[in-house]
Amino acid sequence: MNTKLTASQAMVLAQEYKKKYSIGGVIHDDIERSVKFYSSFYRMDGPAWLVIVDITPNVFEGDDEITIVVSDEECAVDHVIDHNGISQLYHIPSNRDYSDEEFEALIDDNDEQKDLIE
Repeated sequence: MNTKLTASQAMVLAQEYKKKYSIGGVIHDDIERSVKFYSSFYRMDGPAWLVIVDITPNVFEGDDEITIVVSDEECAVDHVIDHNGISQLYHIPSNRDYSDEEFEALIDDNDEQKDLIE
């Protein structure tokens, strides 16, 4: 399979992202240990590079690592899977100050999606 990135390039992108967003932990220099390639990955178009960040010792429940998911197609970090397995998007600012109308629209959207599933 032809890829746009190498394992070492994916690792560099993850290290830069980790530094920019002050994500704790260590990405070990051993590429074989720290970087894994997948020809496809959940909710992504194309291949992905998963870069493991060691967060031991941790003081909370959950895994002792987080995963930075790098899109080969975009040559950029797509998201981070935290120690609980939840996707985080550090590069997208979160705006928690919704107007009443915006908040109600969000709730309505969620309800409509639930109705479609049921």
